[in-house]
Amino acid sequence: MQSLYESLVAFHQQNPHFLKAVLAGTLVSTVCGVIGCFIVLRRTSFLADAVAHSMLAGVVCGYLFMKRVFHTEAHAPAMLIGAVLAGFFTVAMVTTVSRFSRVKEDALIGIMYTGVFAFGGLLPSLFSQDVHIDLYHFVVGQLLGVSDTDLWMMAFVAVVVFSFVILTFRSLQLITFDRVMAASIGINVLVLDYLLTTCTSLVVVSGVHVVGVILVVGLLITPAATAYLLCDRLTRMLPTAAFFGWTSFMFGYLA
Repeated sequence: MQSLYESLVAFHQQNPHFLKAVLAGTLVSTVCGVIGCFIVLRRTSFLADAVAHSMLAGVVCGYLFMKRVFHTEAHAPAMLIGAVLAGFFTVAMVTTVSRFSRVKEDALIGIMYTGVFAFGGLLPSLFSQDVHIDLYHFVVGQLLGVSDTDLWMMAFVAVVVFSFVILTFRSLQLITFDRVMAASIGINVLVLDYLLTTCTSLVVVSGVHVVGVILVVGLLITPAATAYLLCDRLTRMLPTAAFFGWTSFMFGYLA
């Protein structure tokens, strides 16, 4: 046992980023698999893609707000709040415009998320003297560069999302499969929709540090879609998707 411990310590000293990378990937891939089940079952995968891309604008706006108003560099909480607000803005715009327009919702999602994503890429150019963010790593991820602050943020997001799913599981299950019945028995469907959107935004923000803003959609959708093909109950689908998310991350990381 002592020799095993010493070998692990020696391995960690030789590879100081390995443990953080494994912890970060495990947290993100597991929570993405769980929340992705509801996204797949509700057929809102494209909307999750829109939230992921709009997050870039939210991160930049949060950074710019802290810099202009408080004259300080933004940290994870400020950019997290900005990303969540950007996700809400995108969903609200899609919902509002689809009600008063003949354009179909899927087309609106494509228009909105590309517009918001482009806006997020334009802001750093317009305010280059204030915004000092490495946007490249927000697009492709930076697994080996995960900081202690990022790791704590991922742990916080995982606790929040798992707590939400456990506490509201019955209601989530009902609105996922039968929204009309859920509303008829008094469940506030709109509030749960927004809470689920909040959790999706939080998961996307935490996943960006691992695989980037584009491939985080793969972590959300692929494990859940695979579990959907193998399971006939939501209670089995959730842990299966989490398992597939974690194993996919480990295989990819080791490769």
